[in-house]
Amino acid sequence: SDPIEDDEGSSSSGVFGVHSSPRGKMACKFGWNVTQGFCARNGLDLIVRSHQAKKDGLGFDVMHNESLMVVFSARDYEKHHNDCAILSVTNSQEGDGNEKDGVLTVRPQVLNSITRG
Repeated sequence: SDPIEDDEGSSSSGVFGVHSSPRGKMACKFGWNVTQGFCARNGLDLIVRSHQAKKDGLGFDVMHNESLMVVFSARDYEKHHNDCAILSVTNSQEGDGNEKDGVLTVRPQVLNSITRG
């Protein structure tokens, strides 16, 4: 289980705050409010992290009100029939709707599983 829980951005479902993890003392679960608080304190819009493959997964997840992206780059890892993904990070171009200088665009690119039936 992932120590970062996807709670669909609602404090009424899933994880809110920080809690112990069933994975042991070295991990904790935390919800969207913790991610967004960290981003606000550090001037960030997005955190990107890597984690284990999900069986039949896409290779990436967008979580915590779009402030967290999880990417996994190994296709068909341990026979999970999962897709993999990379993130393409580019500078936003003038006239593309972004008014701030230095805004980056992050887009996942998926490579499909070759073992999924």
